Amino acid sequence: MLVGNILAVSWSEVWLTAALYAVIGAFHFVFRRRFLAISLDHEGAAAQGVSLRFWDFLFYASFGLVVTRSVAIAGVLLVFCYLIVPSVGAMLYADRIGPRLAIGWTMGTIVSALGVYLSLQLDMPTGATIVCTFGLVLILMAAVRPFIQRQPA
Repeated sequence: MLVGNILAVSWSEVWLTAALYAVIGAFHFVFRRRFLAISLDHEGAAAQGVSLRFWDFLFYASFGLVVTRSVAIAGVLLVFCYLIVPSVGAMLYADRIGPRLAIGWTMGTIVSALGVYLSLQLDMPTGATIVCTFGLVLILMAAVRPFIQRQPA
């Protein structure tokens, strides 16, 4: 459960998980403005009459489904690495949500591929290798950050 066994996942599990992610992704896309309003201006959303508890419940229930399904496949370390590291890396380089998403998704894709490649080449466990690769890339991003001028928002 800690590290999972991501390479031993059956195709039926992959398709079931992809379907679940697609449904939850569509749900979050449809209600993205509501979720962002609550996240970025909690008091303002409450002043507009938005039921904060209801929308928080929907967010965390959907989040729980994704995390539970993901941990069963990839393990705790890898899932929480995917939740945290791309976001932190994106926050180093962008202030707005769009660019942060682009940076996080790009980082997640490239570092995942690099981690799987290194796992294969070095004959190491895949999940742990991806986690370590994310850590190294985040350290490099943080080290390079002071030398890059941020564009004003």
